[in-house]
Amino acid sequence: MRHVTTTMLALTALGIPLWAQTGPGEQDAIAALMQKVEGLQRQTLELQQKVRALEAGKNATPAAAETAPQASDPAQTAPVPASAPPSAQEPSSFHDLHGIQWRGFGEVDYKVLDQRKPELGTSGFVPGSAGNFFTGDLALFLNSRLTERSSVLAEIVFPEGDAQGYSVDLRRVLLMYDLSDHLRMAFGRYQTGIGYYNYAFRSAAWLQTTSDRPLVMEFARNGGLLPTQAVGVSITGLIPSGKFGLNYLAEYGSSDTIRPDINGDGTVNYENNSNHVLLGLFARPDWARGLQAGASFYHDKISNTEVVSAERLGQTILNAYVVYTAHRLELLNEGFLIRHSQLHGPDLFNMPAFYAQLSRAFGPVRPFVRYNT
Repeated sequence: MRHVTTTMLALTALGIPLWAQTGPGEQDAIAALMQKVEGLQRQTLELQQKVRALEAGKNATPAAAETAPQASDPAQTAPVPASAPPSAQEPSSFHDLHGIQWRGFGEVDYKVLDQRKPELGTSGFVPGSAGNFFTGDLALFLNSRLTERSSVLAEIVFPEGDAQGYSVDLRRVLLMYDLSDHLRMAFGRYQTGIGYYNYAFRSAAWLQTTSDRPLVMEFARNGGLLPTQAVGVSITGLIPSGKFGLNYLAEYGSSDTIRPDINGDGTVNYENNSNHVLLGLFARPDWARGLQAGASFYHDKISNTEVVSAERLGQTILNAYVVYTAHRLELLNEGFLIRHSQLHGPDLFNMPAFYAQLSRAFGPVRPFVRYNT
């Protein structure tokens, strides 16, 4: 580009003496040539300016890249893939802390009775008082995903005892592995699959429709009749059945239940449980959304270790239920037959139990009615 400029300037310098030595016709030709030379000079200057501007921009780009602040965390600038699993994104209902998702539930209650006779000093009441404040259980749910198919779940509860004292209760701790929809396994301490209510609703009262559990489904530590918790293995999954939506449930574990008498007299039964077996089957048909029907079979051997001459009993629990939960309506019906038979004797004890519960949601309010027997 500089060579072209020098040539043009030389031609311009030579054109001055040529103008003086030639005639009028030749002078017109030289004048036209000079105009072309001036036009070329203007174009050359414009090209030089553009080249300088491009070179200045090229030199400024690396400098800007060197002075630009770098992101302290690559994850802040990398976009999250649309197909990323929920555990890799911000959870909607769990709080995430170092890969552990957690939730908590607690309650503070106040009870009032419409009777004049003073209550005994139990269940949050003191003699001479018709009402009192008390707290329910504080439950923490912890969940951590290990791999795409395995995870760990824990449920820790702080129940209130006498004189507003609190203890620690590990309700559930499970290592779960989901091979497919047809085989899901859990190892550890779990809530048994006896009946619909114990399998569907966990410890926290916030997760259930009503403020308390049906009498027969009350936890064993509170005087309930059923072995509601155990340590072992639980397996469940889908059964290929088309629109019937059949599912199976199988459990093998030990309960070791400590059960206070439900009448509140202070007597505590220490059941020396052997390993139990539970088999269950339930259906969720596609043609009736919200409907679920099922049955289960539970067998165990128990004895009261506090009584030296206590007989070893075979315990069998049969259960059947039909429930419907849809359109803001909840209808639960469950029946049980609890059989205790002497292992070395003819005695057989049958105890039936049943409850029915109906509730419907009206906005945030859900009144309910329940029948226990």
